[in-house]
Amino acid sequence: MDLYDVCIIGAGAAGMTAGIAASGYGSNVIIIDKNKKAGMKLYATGNGRCNLANSHMASCCYYDNQFALKILGEKPHLEVLDLMNKFGIKCIEKNGYYYPRSNQASSVVWALLDKLKENNCEIKLNTLVTDIKPEEDIYSISFEKGGCIKAKKVIYTGGGLSMPSLGAVDKKIADKILKSQNINIKSYRPILCPLITNVDDLHKELLNGVRVSAEVKIKNKNTGENVSEIGEVQFTDYGLSGIVIFNMSYYEFDKIKVDVLYDISRDDFIEQYRENSESLRSIYGFLNGFLNDKLALYILERYGKYSKKILLKDLNENDINDLYDFIKELSFTYKDNYGYDHSQATSGGVDVSELNENMEITRFKNMYAAGEAVDVVGKCGGYNLMWAFISGYKAGGAAIC
Repeated sequence: MDLYDVCIIGAGAAGMTAGIAASGYGSNVIIIDKNKKAGMKLYATGNGRCNLANSHMASCCYYDNQFALKILGEKPHLEVLDLMNKFGIKCIEKNGYYYPRSNQASSVVWALLDKLKENNCEIKLNTLVTDIKPEEDIYSISFEKGGCIKAKKVIYTGGGLSMPSLGAVDKKIADKILKSQNINIKSYRPILCPLITNVDDLHKELLNGVRVSAEVKIKNKNTGENVSEIGEVQFTDYGLSGIVIFNMSYYEFDKIKVDVLYDISRDDFIEQYRENSESLRSIYGFLNGFLNDKLALYILERYGKYSKKILLKDLNENDINDLYDFIKELSFTYKDNYGYDHSQATSGGVDVSELNENMEITRFKNMYAAGEAVDVVGKCGGYNLMWAFISGYKAGGAAIC
């Protein structure tokens, strides 16, 4: 039976960087993946452009997780850029976001594979790992179609449940592998995804496809904290989408406010009314001066007090003040998220309390976990790939020390 120094389960971003780090010193390393090719999800990252790092780093970039910040440090983007340079990938920066200069995720996958080949790291594809069993000083790794290998050390980088069409991990298999070792697993749920909200015929007719810059606000049910973020919101026939909505999908809440006048003060709104109050401008035209015409009509229909044809000269400042208040409090009732098929990341996985700073599972000597298999999730913008690259590389390096 084959005996390896290190067996890595999962050939995603974390698994491949772990493999590079572990095999760089002549160790006998194998990466096993159930998919037909390595880096399946990585190919699709950033709509195929691969947003692999971000220079903006703050505690809010990773959800409720000081462990991630401790592992990554203050400037993780520099570490990722250094790795990419070593792998032969030139990167470019746009507003703090880093991409391969080719603007192709495939460039990153191919560079990682080339480095693994250079290091003589074996990759075994189309092979589903179904069990890991400790046997004295080694681990036995079993496959679905029969057979097994043994390894002195194991790194689990099986990933999350998001995007099953791209080969996401099967929850039952992940649970069997990890829970069989009594490793504490945080519950899985899809995040970084669109939201399903209350949608009526008016919403479907007028708002579907409309995009607007807005401040999105929610109240976290678990902490009572008010959370807000500014960005582009896209209205859909099922609810809300857009990066700012994706970032809010991590939290539990009842209502989500979409302030489409976040950058317009009450004084500015009233002053604009005053300048047109004696004209033949309608309330609909007035709102269209601030908002998309369909959104303006939706607001008036939902407000229900005025016909879109009513003229500003027939209204007073109190009327305009009340309308301003209504717009600022525009909200939608949360029903559900859009599920794993449409989520970019998964919350849940190996509890960080199980891990030390080398990504080793402290209760199981020589077993490690990294990447999305760990309960660490960042916001949109390259944060999850930074975590995958750095945690994977750290685990791989620690495994051969």
